[in-house]
Amino acid sequence: MQKNWLLVPAFLLAAGLGAAMAGEISKDEFNRLRAVDKLLRSHISEMETQLKASPSLKKYMKEYEAAVPKAAPQPVADNEMAKLLAGIRYVLMGDEHTTARSQANTVLVLKMMKAAKEPVTLVIEWVDVSFQKEIDAFLAGKLPVKDLKTKISFDKLWGFSWTDYAKILSAAKQLKVPVLLTERLKGTHSLSDRDSFITSTVAAHAKQNAGMRYLVVYGDYHILGPDHLSDKLAKAGLKPQLQLIGDAPEVYWKLLGKVKDPDKIGFAKLTDSIFYVVNGTPAERSLSYRNYLMKLLGYTKSDFEEWAGPADVKPKSGTSRSFDTLHRE
Repeated sequence: MQKNWLLVPAFLLAAGLGAAMAGEISKDEFNRLRAVDKLLRSHISEMETQLKASPSLKKYMKEYEAAVPKAAPQPVADNEMAKLLAGIRYVLMGDEHTTARSQANTVLVLKMMKAAKEPVTLVIEWVDVSFQKEIDAFLAGKLPVKDLKTKISFDKLWGFSWTDYAKILSAAKQLKVPVLLTERLKGTHSLSDRDSFITSTVAAHAKQNAGMRYLVVYGDYHILGPDHLSDKLAKAGLKPQLQLIGDAPEVYWKLLGKVKDPDKIGFAKLTDSIFYVVNGTPAERSLSYRNYLMKLLGYTKSDFEEWAGPADVKPKSGTSRSFDTLHRE
């Protein structure tokens, strides 16, 4: 689930996206997983009432959701996805801040893009633009990763898992991929202003680096929507684009209903330019965000009438146990 922007200043799969799960699941298990996700979302909704999202944020969210294609998703194998990515100059990828799988997928996509001959620059949201020298020093081997976290004020300005996000920087260093910072985390800016600033920064960089390709990794809501980041980049001539989104729960449920096996869900085609990537199942994403909100707002398990935990979001094969039984364990 995409984070509420009031909460955040902006939380390696080498062989494929499928995590080790359970094989084919039954219809009862499918329904149980959806019920778990529904419960987790109710927890999230209850806590989000305290956050008072701005009208502009609500509009931005709705615009993204309306832009998610409704067509039936078509699974795409990793090797096929790699071929597509090799031929695209601008790839915009949604980041789920609270799930480790999302950051692992960023590394996977970066590797896929790096396999092509043309150079690639990684554009990230989660380090303030003022720390470009520190990032460059790390990539050049002049600053150890253990010191980088403090140097870029990671906990203060971002606050999600350093372990997961540091893997992206380590991969960029290993692959010799430069990193371009485009986010002003130290100040408060509207979503529109942020998208415009990112666009102008990438455009200036592209003008100075002919033939450069870009992997732009930002929260999902930036990736689709009228006058959102992808749209502004396209209007500035930064295309063709391929968009990878992860915040599309109905896409996941359609895929799971079709293939039955969670292990077989990775990339999926929604349109010729928009693709889905599993940055965690809907229930996993809801769980991680629910837990993040609980920590932020001081909630405990006892604050909810019903409960679901890590064991409940894991798909289980060969079972017909009810949701009512599982979520109270």
